[in-house]
Amino acid sequence: MAEGKVASCSRYILIILNLIFLITGILLLGMGIWIVASDKAMDTVKEKFHLTVNVGTLLSIGYAIIGVGSFMFLVGFCGCCGAIRESAIMIGVYIIFMVVLLCGELAATVYTALEKSSIETKIRQQLLSDVENYNNKSNLDFVQAKFECCGADNYTNYRNSIYFTSDDSMTTFVPDSCCKSDGNKGPVDREACQSAAKSGLPNDNLFTTGCFNIIKGLIEDNSAILIGITAGIIVIELLGIVFAVFLCRNRTDYDYYDD
Repeated sequence: MAEGKVASCSRYILIILNLIFLITGILLLGMGIWIVASDKAMDTVKEKFHLTVNVGTLLSIGYAIIGVGSFMFLVGFCGCCGAIRESAIMIGVYIIFMVVLLCGELAATVYTALEKSSIETKIRQQLLSDVENYNNKSNLDFVQAKFECCGADNYTNYRNSIYFTSDDSMTTFVPDSCCKSDGNKGPVDREACQSAAKSGLPNDNLFTTGCFNIIKGLIEDNSAILIGITAGIIVIELLGIVFAVFLCRNRTDYDYYDD
C-alpha cells in the first residue's frame, strides 16, 4: 500500500477518477463501432436528430469517436491499474498521456480565443454556402426549425439559392422550415409565410432573424459556462497529474509490481 495517508488518499482518488474515464472510453468505443458497423446508424441519425449525413461523413464521425474512446480507455486503464498496483511504469505512462491531453486542450483553447473572428467568419461562410446550395433534404431545415431562424443573415439570402431560382412556379421563396410551424404538422400558414418572403414585408409566420446571429448569440451567452466547464476539466486533469506524481514518489516499493 502507498505510504502515508495523503498517498493512500491519492491512490483511491486516482482509481475512482480513472475508473470513470475507463467506463466512458468503453462506452464511446461501443458507440463508434456501432456507427461504423451498423446498417441502422444512418436511419437512427435521421429519425432521432432529423439530420441528413452522407455515408463518408458518418463513417468519419464513427472513426473519430473510436479514436477518442480508445485514448480515454488507455488513459483510464493505465491510471486505474497503475494506482491499484502502484506500478511506477503504468503511472508514468498515465502522466505522459495526461500531459499530452492537457497540452492539446490548452492549445485548442488558445487557438479558439485568438481565432474567434476567423472561426465566426468560417461559420457564416458555411451557412451562406448551405443556403446557396440548399435542397429539400438539407440539414439547414433542422437548424432553422430548431432556432427559429432563416438563412445565414436573414431570409433574403434564399433569393440567390439555386433551389429556389430554378423553381418555375415561383410560389416558394423560402423553405418551410423558415415558417412558423405547428409541431410535426408543418407551417401554420404556408401561403402567408411565402407571401411575406416574396414581398419583403415579413409577418408573424416568417422567421426573419438569420441563423448566424442566433448561433453567435448562443455561444456568447453561454461562453461563461463553456469557460467554466473547460477550466473545471483542466483543473481535474492537473489534480490527476499531481496525485499520480505524489503516488509514484510515495508508493510501496515492491519489485514484483514492475515486472
